[in-house]
Amino acid sequence: MSKLILAGDFPQADDEAWLALAKKALKGADFDQTLVSHTSDGLEIKPLYTRNDELDAAPFTRGFGTKTGEPPWHIRQLHATAGPDATNAAILQDLEGGATAIALQIAAPGQNGLKLSSTEDLERALDGVALDLAGVWLEAGHNCAQAAAFLQQVWRKRGIGDGDAIGGFGADPLGAMARTGGHPLPLEQALGEMAGLAARTHARTPQVTAVLVDARPYHDGGASEAQELSCLCATMIAYLRAMESEGLAPQDGLAQMEFALSCDADMFSTIAKLRAARALIARIAEVSGAGEALPGVRLHATTSLRMFSRLDPHVNILRTTIAAASAIFGGADSLSVLPFTYAHGQPDAFARRIARNIQIILQEEASLGAVSDPAGGSWYVESLTQDLAEKAWELFQTIEAEGGMGRALAEGTIQTMLAKSADDRAREIALGRQELTGVTAFPDLDEAKIEAGPHPLPDDLEDPAMTLEPIPLRRPAEPFERLRAASNAYLEVHKQRPKIALLTFGQAARATYAESFFAAGGIETVRIDDPQSYDKSLSPIACICASDDEGVHLAKALKKSGAKHIYSAGRPGGLRRELEDAGVGGFIHRSCDIIAALEAAHDVLGLKVTSP
Repeated sequence: MSKLILAGDFPQADDEAWLALAKKALKGADFDQTLVSHTSDGLEIKPLYTRNDELDAAPFTRGFGTKTGEPPWHIRQLHATAGPDATNAAILQDLEGGATAIALQIAAPGQNGLKLSSTEDLERALDGVALDLAGVWLEAGHNCAQAAAFLQQVWRKRGIGDGDAIGGFGADPLGAMARTGGHPLPLEQALGEMAGLAARTHARTPQVTAVLVDARPYHDGGASEAQELSCLCATMIAYLRAMESEGLAPQDGLAQMEFALSCDADMFSTIAKLRAARALIARIAEVSGAGEALPGVRLHATTSLRMFSRLDPHVNILRTTIAAASAIFGGADSLSVLPFTYAHGQPDAFARRIARNIQIILQEEASLGAVSDPAGGSWYVESLTQDLAEKAWELFQTIEAEGGMGRALAEGTIQTMLAKSADDRAREIALGRQELTGVTAFPDLDEAKIEAGPHPLPDDLEDPAMTLEPIPLRRPAEPFERLRAASNAYLEVHKQRPKIALLTFGQAARATYAESFFAAGGIETVRIDDPQSYDKSLSPIACICASDDEGVHLAKALKKSGAKHIYSAGRPGGLRRELEDAGVGGFIHRSCDIIAALEAAHDVLGLKVTSP
């Protein structure tokens, strides 16, 4: 049988030919400015990748080793309910529904979760759980040492031998310090406590890790992908050094570590980030003499809380689905999908069911775990992975040169870096260069209300031995949530939303844009087609959707009819001055400051912006 070559009748294509055609299609526009984009780290994203971009895959980006007998990845459901009985009911429900592991958040200064006053509280929370099958990974912050002791006692009471215990204690003093702005112990003592726990765990429980190298606090605080990875590397080095001081050889110290990253809805950046993390961990292990422990290292991912929105929250299901798939494509060994209502408060059984079913569908129906490193070999992904690893290594070296992760946190270097990155991202969203679905794009003023009990307020850190600037959670949707909260308060009092008159004059596209623009701030639009029909009792604000020529006389007519403030939809052309003289006080268009414009409209309408 002859071999069919589908492209056999076509001439051989090359990069130069494609480039010539692309430039022809651009009709003189600058190639780089039009077709080349950049990540938040300044990494170049080209419009086309070819075999000329092929790289040798970096070691370990495809995974540290095979996982014989294990599922493709562990479905690790997060539980952060205060009461042990409610926690137990949720855990059993999730395990029966397909979860394979438990992430148990413990109440501690700066974080809510299961309140533990004794071993009995933890026993009640884990009643009926087969702890030799479903591992427990603690996220206990400053209360890690106590929670770890309680969990060990539960294992002993259940008759689970040291060799059969599964899970992790989650000791992460730097991460807890970053989240809360301090630590009950001096830094050296805190690191020593962590190292001591690791040494005891190494000696007794081979399937348990004591240490969590957690970059999620920095992601939540606004970090770019490279910044998140650099904090991961700097934390890893700090913990290896601390454990070595306690007598653990580097390979034994690395075996005590689990690594945690956030995954978000930027699919290719998440894939590259996880793959780059493996390469960076392998490089540090190589130079520190810990290479023998690499096959046992595990990478955990959690869907980003930063990307969540309280507005149109069902979109969070789409966000977490993309993030979960990205983490699996990137090679995560375990994954926690946050319920879609998590930004509202305590998730109910339905929200938790959706969260775990996302993973079950990806695992059982989409078979995402059937292929190792499915993105490997992609010229784009391999290039992005290498560029991201190099940028992260550069930032990591800067942190090390300044004295390491502990000092960088204490002196505010990390906080400043993350705040700038968060501000840059917020600016991109405010100018419309990035869109948030359900928030700035396709906002729904009639969305279904989510009923969720609030997360319990965490305790403050009392009498810290050291203090620093805490790293807050920075969600890009928050400024819009505050605007919508003011609209909701207005609706509660007046039984209708604040309104703006939308004067449509043959510009349907501009009218549609204006409706979405103002809806992002909770302002309802009412279309009229004649300035004579405008009534200031409807709204003191009007927006013109017309050509500039028509806009001048429409603005004058609206002004005479009593409009207090007039917007014009569309970027103003040569008649900007005439429009302003006629009464136009603001122009809404792509690249204008959305938040500033909406806040100004709220001021005119008399709305009070408060926290959502």
